[in-house]
Amino acid sequence: MTVGRKRSGPAGGLVAVLALSLVSLMLFTVYVKEGDCTSGGGCGPLHTVQLGAAEVLRPVRALLSLAVSPFDAAQDRISGAFSGEEQRLRRELSNARALAAQASDLRRENERLRQMLEGQRPGYEYAPLARVIAPVGEQFTNRITINVGTEDGVRPQMPVIVGNNILVGRTTGQVSRHTAEVMLVTDHNFAAGVKIVPPVEFDPSSGQVDPTVTGEDVTYGEGILRTNIEGYFGVEYVDLSARAEEGDYVITSGRSGGRELLFPPGLFVGTIESVSSTDLDQYKKIVVEPAVDPDDLEEVRVITDW
Repeated sequence: MTVGRKRSGPAGGLVAVLALSLVSLMLFTVYVKEGDCTSGGGCGPLHTVQLGAAEVLRPVRALLSLAVSPFDAAQDRISGAFSGEEQRLRRELSNARALAAQASDLRRENERLRQMLEGQRPGYEYAPLARVIAPVGEQFTNRITINVGTEDGVRPQMPVIVGNNILVGRTTGQVSRHTAEVMLVTDHNFAAGVKIVPPVEFDPSSGQVDPTVTGEDVTYGEGILRTNIEGYFGVEYVDLSARAEEGDYVITSGRSGGRELLFPPGLFVGTIESVSSTDLDQYKKIVVEPAVDPDDLEEVRVITDW
């Protein structure tokens, strides 16, 4: 007959749990009634066991702390190293971005200057490329000072352009050896003989006019470019019967009645922004948007002969 180990049933497990809970409760009650050893009284048996265990385990805790401390120091050093490396990389990234932005600005500046230097038209003579060094502004004037003068062949009443073909003003009588004052096209005292051409006839980059691309029976307007007393920059004295439409180009005419004017022909001035008239008007009212904003000028060139 084989004798097997007796298995405990669910009731036996429950009795064991209840017994352990009762013993724990009794020990907790005794521990609380013993009081605190630090209050001046003696320590009970349970407190004595607790303190003894703490004394026995204290060297173990010290050894564990000593063993772990190098790892803590290494972790601190690694964290510091990563933090320092991150800061260094951030500084390098910031410096790289600043250098990239500076290089981009230099490329744009170089391209702009190169285009201006290469924009010289055949048959024209120019003073050296001039930089705007100061504005000269009063209530009804719009002028600048540039760093070229008589030493560079500059004299009064000479056209001043941007690029190779955009008229922005003319020199005044205030010309010294190394500087010159420029009256901009938006100045109230500026005036120039101009004519109106459709975009298909004119190439602003070269100044070439090709009238063969439009009908011969169409008469385009001519007049005087100026800023009126109301502050509108436009063309005056354009006949009501002449063509002048929004989007047409305004260029210098160069001649008038067989007489050569102050500016060479074909300099681009701007684009017609609006055209209006009434039954009582003798001429069209034409507002022009300048090809270049005078407030944005940095470098210009003076045409000394053509």
